[in-house]
Amino acid sequence: MYRRRVLALCGLAITGAGCQGETEDTGTVTPMPSPSGSETDIGSPPSVTVTDAVVAPGVVIPRTDSISVEPTGGQFLVLTTTIEGSGVDRGAFSLRFDGSTYSPETFRNGLYRDGEWGRQFTEAGGPLVFDLPETGSASDARLSWPGGEWTMPKTVQNRLEAPLPSFDVTLDGPERVTEPAMPTLEITVTNTGDTAGRYVLALNRTGPRVAYAPVGRFDRVLEPGETAGITHDAKTPYVDDTEPREVTYHLRAPDDNNDATHRIKPVDEETATES
Repeated sequence: MYRRRVLALCGLAITGAGCQGETEDTGTVTPMPSPSGSETDIGSPPSVTVTDAVVAPGVVIPRTDSISVEPTGGQFLVLTTTIEGSGVDRGAFSLRFDGSTYSPETFRNGLYRDGEWGRQFTEAGGPLVFDLPETGSASDARLSWPGGEWTMPKTVQNRLEAPLPSFDVTLDGPERVTEPAMPTLEITVTNTGDTAGRYVLALNRTGPRVAYAPVGRFDRVLEPGETAGITHDAKTPYVDDTEPREVTYHLRAPDDNNDATHRIKPVDEETATES
């Protein structure tokens, strides 16, 4: 799905057409509340609204002190829901696709959404993630729950039926910097496939004084041949009384062939003299 191409990095900054955190192009759909009974009905079904529908090759999840991309052999459909009235349990939802029925996936630590660690489905709604085959007929695709259902718009059906494209991902930046330099990391993503599709990336950092820290989640839909540039203002390494402290960035993708690591080292006095 992804193809690795790693460039030497010196400092990562994410700019340009790339998106940090929540993306602008998430396949947003028009909210469609489910039918609800009158106020006098006993046991009226809850009102479930699907506000977002995203087809992706992976989802970003939190680990103990970092974030990672949970891949799938097919494709994930991520539906964002809101619920009014009596709550409905996640296990009550089912998804019909290509003649089969699927239940929502469970992630122990939930999903990572920028600024929110461990987003879970609750009685008020939240994300529903379905692990589906990479392609198949979506003509019967619909989300069902007790008392209601939601039929997918044509745009979402088309993305479910299309094969996932491959991506070329590079990570680049300076290898050495001198304080008070402001290094920048650069991620470049190119859709090398024949169909539109979404890339999903997670970035973590180690150093100069932390063992591990999440930097951000990046995803966006790219058309065939389209390239997105992402920049990130990297941390500056430093030299203390004992030894230089470097900064290392770790990029994770659904296909580990696109994983990349970039290390930024400080320019100490000895190195500066030698150069």
